[in-house]
Amino acid sequence: MSEKRERKILDIETKYKSIQEINLGKRKKQDLANDFGIKQNTLSSIWKNKDSVINAFETTSFSPARKRMRHASNRDIEMALFEWFKTVRSQNVPIDGPMLTRKANSLACELGMENFQATNGFIERFKNRHGISSKTLSGEGASVDNSQTENWMQSKLPSLIKDYEPKNVYNIDETGVFYKMTPNKTLEVKGTKCFGGKQSKDRITVLIGANMDGSDKLKLLIIGKFKNPRCFKNVKSLPVDYEANRRAWMNSEIFISWVKKIDKHMTREKRSILLFVDNCPAHPKIEGLKAVKLLFFPPTSKLQPCDQGIIFHSKGITGHVSLTILFHV
Repeated sequence: MSEKRERKILDIETKYKSIQEINLGKRKKQDLANDFGIKQNTLSSIWKNKDSVINAFETTSFSPARKRMRHASNRDIEMALFEWFKTVRSQNVPIDGPMLTRKANSLACELGMENFQATNGFIERFKNRHGISSKTLSGEGASVDNSQTENWMQSKLPSLIKDYEPKNVYNIDETGVFYKMTPNKTLEVKGTKCFGGKQSKDRITVLIGANMDGSDKLKLLIIGKFKNPRCFKNVKSLPVDYEANRRAWMNSEIFISWVKKIDKHMTREKRSILLFVDNCPAHPKIEGLKAVKLLFFPPTSKLQPCDQGIIFHSKGITGHVSLTILFHV
């Protein structure tokens, strides 16, 4: 009794090569099937679906090593996410799973898919479809392109801020505050094994902003999950601005509303300011501003002043923060 041949599934790149061989017409299909270790009817099926295989390989919509060509159920989000991924990685900016999750959810909001939630399963399938894996960064080749950063700082930044006094150059950025998270270290009696409980993921988003000479610190914008949380009962005023959505994240609607509020405030003070912000879907361009000029950083983390220690040292929310050392020109 002959042994049953184990079914062999070719990856997209091998299927593409088999189609190229058939196109050349120099060899019989049976000989090609033997070379690829598959049955002739399998090769015929590949040829029948050649257009799909060629499109998948040449448009890089799938990793060449991938074997199946199933599309994502949320294809628009996945395509936008992969384009963002390629753009950011081309700048050598590190990306991890949580960043992919946040970006996918942000893109879903931009595309009007409010019921979408980037689950762990979605992220894993996204990585598998596009051949994305976790790698360790090493050496200068894994760092952000310093020459591009320095070029922007030296050749572009001076011309952008030359018509503005330092007090009128502002920068803002958001940070997450996991307000229920306990420390990851503890005191313990020597010789006793130390265990920790499950960390809380409850969070708020805080928008922080200040001007270049440190003379003005913008009122904090807090974004929570609930419009009227219990702790607001009988509270008539807050020392911060407060907004809410079900994910407690910044989105384009909140951003536009906040910028227009700042624009009105600066108009009343008869000031004209330059506001530097990250280039991301939650920060759209805004038409009709009178006193605020929005400028978007290139997609590299090294150009965001608030990410270079200002947010870290502002967690205590005390004192003024200055951007002077970061906007050095």
